[in-house]
Amino acid sequence: MPELPEVDTLRVSLARDMPGRRIKAAAVTNGRVVRRHKSAKDFRALVEGRTIKSVERLGKYLVFGLDNASHLVVHLGMSGQLRRAKGPREPKPTHTHVVFTLSPAGELRFVDPRTFGELFVSTPPEAGEEPPLSSFARLSIGGDGLDLRRRVPELAHLGLDPFMDQIGWDRFAVITRSRSTALKVFLTDQDIVAGIGNIYGDEILYHAGLRPARPADSLSSVEIRRLHRSIPEILSDAIKYGGSTLPDEQFVDPDGKPGTYQEHHQVYNREGLPCYQCRTPIERITLRQRGSYFCPKCQS
Repeated sequence: MPELPEVDTLRVSLARDMPGRRIKAAAVTNGRVVRRHKSAKDFRALVEGRTIKSVERLGKYLVFGLDNASHLVVHLGMSGQLRRAKGPREPKPTHTHVVFTLSPAGELRFVDPRTFGELFVSTPPEAGEEPPLSSFARLSIGGDGLDLRRRVPELAHLGLDPFMDQIGWDRFAVITRSRSTALKVFLTDQDIVAGIGNIYGDEILYHAGLRPARPADSLSSVEIRRLHRSIPEILSDAIKYGGSTLPDEQFVDPDGKPGTYQEHHQVYNREGLPCYQCRTPIERITLRQRGSYFCPKCQS
């Protein structure tokens, strides 16, 4: 499943040329991907004729701000892609479910083989109304995350975003010490920390020197500081390499280019292979029915 680095790779790329472009038409060939709406026709009515003003991200969600204060929200699910095309003559990938025809010329296509992804239009809340914001996100002391949650009520529940929300290690410690779940479960719970999934949960914990099964409330202050520092460091590094494209080659950027951070994974999917630091074989355990990889020597 694409995680924060992959979605941010899309954001950076699309933010270069999408703002200012008008959605002339939207063709939906699979209603499942717009399932929050009564019909594909209703979805089309909300986006056609609208001009894209901004491209933002919160957690694993991509958010296109429209000229009427509504937002087109995209979640890639397990296998979703957003692909640019010069025009309708350019062959469509298999499993293309939504095509936005843009002005000036061009198309933006939503491709999703497994159809777990979705697109929906969020309308702003009434004046004076505020959606119930995540209690963890409320601990942030800066950033644009709270404002985006207020503008897109469907995302108000999301926990702290490592880049859109600013939080010091001391406030992060309050959250960590309030949870007895395993660290890997803690990091990948979108209601606590938004954007981290299976891949980067493992890589962050390796970088912080912490085992995935450690209870979150068992960490010392020094360990919490390490974890707090490792989250943005690993995610920033992954963004620099365009995210991770695994052997199934599902994730690519809008121009079809895969990421290369998988070449820098330290533990993810390396069971039995030697740790790059100490040569101890990488081990795998199952937490909440998901595999977690770690080095038994480097991670305490």
